[in-house]
Amino acid sequence: MKIEFIFKGKVALGFFSRKNAVLILFALSFFDFCKSSHETFVEEIQELVEQEKYEKASEKLKEKLQSPREKDEFLSTEVPDSARIIEFSNDRLKLVWTEDQKIFFQDLATGDNNSRSLDQIPSNLSLSQNANYALVEYTMQTSGGCRYIAISLKDSSLFYEAGAQVSCKSRGSILPDGSKIYYFVDDNLYEEKTVEPRKPVLVLNKEKIISPFPNLKTRFLMYPSGNSFLIFSGNAGAYNLYWFHPSQKTAEKIDKDILSPILYYGNGESAYYIGGEVGKLHLRRINFSSKGKPVITKLFTVSRKEINPWKLSKKNEFLSGYSGKVHLWGPAKKSQNLPILCERVFLTGDDRIVCETEPGNLFLSKLDFQPEDWSIWKLYEEVRSK
Repeated sequence: MKIEFIFKGKVALGFFSRKNAVLILFALSFFDFCKSSHETFVEEIQELVEQEKYEKASEKLKEKLQSPREKDEFLSTEVPDSARIIEFSNDRLKLVWTEDQKIFFQDLATGDNNSRSLDQIPSNLSLSQNANYALVEYTMQTSGGCRYIAISLKDSSLFYEAGAQVSCKSRGSILPDGSKIYYFVDDNLYEEKTVEPRKPVLVLNKEKIISPFPNLKTRFLMYPSGNSFLIFSGNAGAYNLYWFHPSQKTAEKIDKDILSPILYYGNGESAYYIGGEVGKLHLRRINFSSKGKPVITKLFTVSRKEINPWKLSKKNEFLSGYSGKVHLWGPAKKSQNLPILCERVFLTGDDRIVCETEPGNLFLSKLDFQPEDWSIWKLYEEVRSK
C-alpha cells in the first residue's frame, strides 16, 4: 500500500514537473514574443552600434521613425509621380489632397470621404471655406498660362471650366456654395458664376490691390474667410494684405510688411502668417469676424524652423516641420523634436499630424507618443551624432 502511494506520488510529481516545464517554456516564449516588437529592435540597433555600423543603424532608425505606428491611420500608401497638393478647410477638419490625376476628400470629424478623377495633373488647388468645393488649376502647355476648373468634392454636382487664361503665379478662390469663382487677369480681380454661359465680371481694378513694389511682377494669393476673402499682394518676400468683401466689391488694406503669403488656418475663426523682415521674423494672427473686418494681432518673434506654424487646438503651442523633423514649440515652451520623421507636416483641427514621409506614404498620427517612441528617437539622435 505504501509502495503504491509512493509510486502514485512520483507519477503525480512527474506530471506536475512536466506541467510546470510547459508553463515555463510558454512564459519564456510569450516573453520573447512581447519583446520582439520593441526590445528586439533596440537590441538589433545596439548590436550595429557595437559593430560601429552607424550608417546602417541610422537608416533602420529613420525607417522606423517615418513608419506609421499601429494606431496611426493610413490616408494613402500610393506614391504619386507628382508632388501631392494638400489643403484644409478653414477649421482644418476637412482634408483634401491630390495624387496625380485624382483628388481626395476626407471629413475628419464624420469619416465621410470621396474621390474624383481629374483631366490632368493639377498645378495648384484652392478650397472653399468649408472645403466642399475646389478651384483646380491646370497648366496650359502651349501658352505657359493656367486655366481653372471648379468642382464639388463631396459629390459630382459641380464641374465648371472657367473661360479665362490666368497667371500660374497667382491663386484664385471659390465661394462656400460653389456658385462663384474669383481669379486674377492682368492684375485685376474677376468674378465668374459657375454656370453657362461664361460671363467674367471685373470686380476690382489693380489700383485697389497694389503691391509694396508695383514695378515688380505682382503675385496675388487669395484665401477664404467665411463669405469674404483675404488677398496677399506682392512679390520677393514683401506683401500687403487686403480684405475683400464680394457683396460690396471693395478691398481694404489691413496689413503690410508680410514676408510669406501663406496662410495657416487655426480653428476656423483665426489664421496665422509670417511678417517682419529677413532676419527678424514674427508671427501674426488674424481673427475673422462675421460682422466686420478681420482683426490682426502681432504676436512674437519666431525662428526659421517655425515659419510654418500649425496651432494646437487647446494650447498656446504650435507644430512645425523643418528638415524632415517635426517639432512642438510656443512662446513659453522650449522647442521639442517629436519622435516622428515627416518630409512634410500639417496639423488637423483635432490635433492629429498629417505626415507625408520621404518614401511617399501619407498618414494621420496622434500626438500621444509613448516611452517606446521616445526611446527610438533618443537612439536615432545618439547614432546620428557618431
